[in-house]
Amino acid sequence: MQSATRLMATGLAFALITAPSLAQPFEMCTAESDGSFTPRFQIEPSMVVHTGPILDLTRNDLALGGVATEGAFSFNRTVGAILRSAGAADDQAAKVAFVQNLLDTMVPVDTFALNSQAGIQMPVDPRAEQSELDPEKLLDASSDQALKPLALFNRFDLAPDNWSHCGEYRIVYGKADTDGGRFLLIFEAMVPNPGVGEAGCRPIAEFWANLTDPALSDSERAARLSAFYYEGKTSPTLASADLRTPVVDYHNYGGDGGRGQVRGNLFMEGPWQLREWLTRRTFDPAPNNPKLTFVPVTVKDSPLAELHHDSLAGTPLMTNNIPASVNLLQGQFIQALTSTIGPRLLSETTAKHQDLVASVKNYHLGTSPVTEDTILLNTIALGNDDKFNEFQSTSQGFSDAPGQPAGSSTLVTALLNQLGGMTSPFVNKQSGEILLNRARAVTCAGCHMTAARSAGGGFQRPGVIVLDKAAGPDLEWPDVLGFVHVDESRALSPTLTEAFLPFRRYVLSRYLCKVGEPIEPVDSETIYEPTADMPPKQVLARAVGSDLVNVIGSGSYFVGQMVNEYAAKAGIVVETPVAGGTATAQTDQLNTVLKQMSETDLAALRQKVSEAIALARNIELKRPGAFVETRRPH
Repeated sequence: MQSATRLMATGLAFALITAPSLAQPFEMCTAESDGSFTPRFQIEPSMVVHTGPILDLTRNDLALGGVATEGAFSFNRTVGAILRSAGAADDQAAKVAFVQNLLDTMVPVDTFALNSQAGIQMPVDPRAEQSELDPEKLLDASSDQALKPLALFNRFDLAPDNWSHCGEYRIVYGKADTDGGRFLLIFEAMVPNPGVGEAGCRPIAEFWANLTDPALSDSERAARLSAFYYEGKTSPTLASADLRTPVVDYHNYGGDGGRGQVRGNLFMEGPWQLREWLTRRTFDPAPNNPKLTFVPVTVKDSPLAELHHDSLAGTPLMTNNIPASVNLLQGQFIQALTSTIGPRLLSETTAKHQDLVASVKNYHLGTSPVTEDTILLNTIALGNDDKFNEFQSTSQGFSDAPGQPAGSSTLVTALLNQLGGMTSPFVNKQSGEILLNRARAVTCAGCHMTAARSAGGGFQRPGVIVLDKAAGPDLEWPDVLGFVHVDESRALSPTLTEAFLPFRRYVLSRYLCKVGEPIEPVDSETIYEPTADMPPKQVLARAVGSDLVNVIGSGSYFVGQMVNEYAAKAGIVVETPVAGGTATAQTDQLNTVLKQMSETDLAALRQKVSEAIALARNIELKRPGAFVETRRPH
């Protein structure tokens, strides 16, 4: 490497940012004389924080006020912050009721849930969590069921190409005592762009990179992270928030139509499953009724495995639905598999993948190298329509693995054989079996187990082959860490340490190490222009009204505006629009409107909002990424 030239922070596009509290600024990137870059920020703590010296600090340690012994990143604090963001009560009784609401979605009997976008009832297995977990104990850090913070994750790589948001920022919680069964929850908050365009996300990217600064102590890092997640500040010294909301805010967990969700790893009893929820308003104006609820939704990029099968005769899916509807859905899925999903599985053929491969030589990534194989493991994706997804993803055994049992999907395999067999300068021919392996690997269940361990009932290596190489050893899906990617001891999986985290650091380097003229702020896309398999404007207009097409299509929050418009059409006078102000003020404004609605109007409003949120989230998930063509949700 030739001698380095330091970049001083004279514009948004430069890589060295001065932290105002430090005598010497931290150099995030070094520009080498040959035009290459050496990022100085490291995977830990700039991509993940999973150590006790940060996560186990208390409010007292950080001089935060409140209950001195409460953990700075405790489950109790997070639940309270989510409730406050909706203007709801956040006393202990309200927190317990809110967590109980989540547990109540896991019932101990077989049920069927309607995927409203498919018009199909999908099977939902019984779960024991409702009876075996106590919400009060989950919130109590001294309890044997306490959920403790295991890790904080930087997912800047999930930003979309229109920069309406800056990715997701996650908190993983796990039941500390695993003797009575294991239970993990992941709060995955989408953070809206605090500025405009690509440049608007830069303060967030710099915030995470600067955590590597060796001049910072663990308590200083914890203080910065606490301010980021719970106050919406990229520096604890700021007088006011520079993000639009704190990271931990109900809007950011899918409650207002954007990306973001809460996901659970459930294995109090078998089978081990993964499920997903949004935090959403109840639209109930009664003073003593809950204002916020956990809404179970489909597990993204986890299509119903039966849709791959040659025959659905006699399956619960067929016997609990109109057969013609099931056949139609399966036909649409097989068509999508070869027209839109299949090309996403062959991510080597996309322009963004090729650019990532071509540019990696320009970044000196040290002990966290990124290879062409690493890039492939991060760009393979499904990106399927939500109407194909089911409400659970089973990682124990192979019931949810595409193409299993062997021989059950001969038609799909034959079609994928043709797709993978097409001549391409970017990838040698891949069999239908390899493409099904890729499809398995990028589902929730596959990434957590069934692709990483494909033998012995799904608990033993090897991982499935995801690239048949013309020369050299084939590429297998990397290993997990006993079902999870971060366990209750805060250890990370090989998949994270060897593939995912190095890639995410590379992506952040590409964003931060740009040199040249400062990036001019360019407004995020405001006109909805559907691409690929996004719904046409007319479909969106019929669902939400023409005035909201561009708002929803561009990824903005919209529920308050939808309530205003719905109320106006119902003849209700809205003196103060439901938007702006504090969370309490917004809730008061909302309740003023809701109290004027009949029960029929309220039911219709809830249905309309639910459908609009589902549609908006489907659009957001299909939107190309800023760094990869298709952003995996897991």
